[in-house]
Amino acid sequence: GTTAGTHFFDVTNPATATEVAFVAGAYTGSGVVHRDYHDFQGYLYIVCDEGWSTSTLQIVDISNLPTSINVVYDSDSLFNTAHNIFIDTATAKLYACAGNTAMDIYSLHDPVNPTFLYSYTNVGHVHDAYVRNDTAYLNCGNDGFRIVDFSLLDLPLPPPMPYIELASLTSYPDAGYNHSGWLSDDGTIYVMQDENHGYDVKIMDV
Repeated sequence: GTTAGTHFFDVTNPATATEVAFVAGAYTGSGVVHRDYHDFQGYLYIVCDEGWSTSTLQIVDISNLPTSINVVYDSDSLFNTAHNIFIDTATAKLYACAGNTAMDIYSLHDPVNPTFLYSYTNVGHVHDAYVRNDTAYLNCGNDGFRIVDFSLLDLPLPPPMPYIELASLTSYPDAGYNHSGWLSDDGTIYVMQDENHGYDVKIMDV
């Protein structure tokens, strides 16, 4: 990701890596600081954190790389900007952090036509998320850390509040701006970090 858009490189031979495709961002220029990506079922999902009036969600068919790519969706109908996205591939849900609200959830059962499911606003801000099988590990900036179960969204008629908060941490050693984290493959350890200079990494038994 650059200020211009999204670049695709063939790095089969790193010594001769070459750009094989490019998708211009809906918003470009020096104002762009952050783009984020996640792939799902042969598609790449692209968001930008800047350009709230002009940015879009872009979906690119990457199944023919390194030969070619095809933009299949480029629209602001769902949202313009988002800081980060995470796709729970097991349940086909896209979580858009710090977009329209603290975090918005979309169904990807039709990967090229996302549909809105729910806005999570129980915190002021979700900076980043890691989600596995509907259990979301949410890094909420100054609001700390949450673990939330969103499996109720799969009910035929989800309740008005379709989530269960399983745990939260608002006070912990070296607490600052809770930035991001990752779950271990066996699902027992979550590692997170606060976006503050010199603060320790936190390793949690979950």
